Amino acid sequence: MKLSKLPPGHFWSTESGLTGLLIFTLAYLFVVCALGDFNFGTFVADVLFSLIIVAGVLTTFRQRSLHFCAIVLAVASLTLTWLNHIYPGGSLIILDTVLKIFFVALLLAVLIIQVFRAGAVTAQRIRGAIVVYLLVGGMYSFFYYLTALTVPQAFHWLDGRAPADPQALQRALTYFSYITLTTTGYGDITPAIPLTRTLAMFEALTGQLYLVITLARLVSQAIMGSNENFYEKNR
Repeated sequence: MKLSKLPPGHFWSTESGLTGLLIFTLAYLFVVCALGDFNFGTFVADVLFSLIIVAGVLTTFRQRSLHFCAIVLAVASLTLTWLNHIYPGGSLIILDTVLKIFFVALLLAVLIIQVFRAGAVTAQRIRGAIVVYLLVGGMYSFFYYLTALTVPQAFHWLDGRAPADPQALQRALTYFSYITLTTTGYGDITPAIPLTRTLAMFEALTGQLYLVITLARLVSQAIMGSNENFYEKNR
């Protein structure tokens, strides 16, 4: 698969920004799932999510209306995220989670349009496709977390009860989201009510269909680009 360069004025000409978005997302997932039990884990995870928000705004939102909406959501989400450290409370956590869902959904919509739009297969497009896959799992994790905060019996847990600490609960449901996205399913956490079962079902379907559709789209675009180059050279 040959990767071509984008013209300077292209929507994704900020390649370093998209690379940064991918790195911050991977680092956030690692810190949340692997280092969350340490005292610094939650703080570092919030810093990394803040960087994801900043990179998402600077890299993808170029249209004025989308840029404005993204900035409003980003500022509100960042404010609530850091207020949770100063004034821990259930209502702030719920509102923060809702805003994060809206921001990630908006970011996903813009990235999906760019990944599947017509054009050459580029390194930026591939990075965008990876970011989309990771953010899908992140968005579902926020849905699970919001459900668990409002409906305590939403999941069955291996030890019989949900983590009492909200941060531990978020870590556990982030892990659950990604094993569901990849249809691994170890069975240590299982959905217990119709809403969470439906969310898990749709996430598993999304994870499988996205990989198939994205691969088919990128391969077809690469073949079309090769054919166009071939015809131009043999005129």
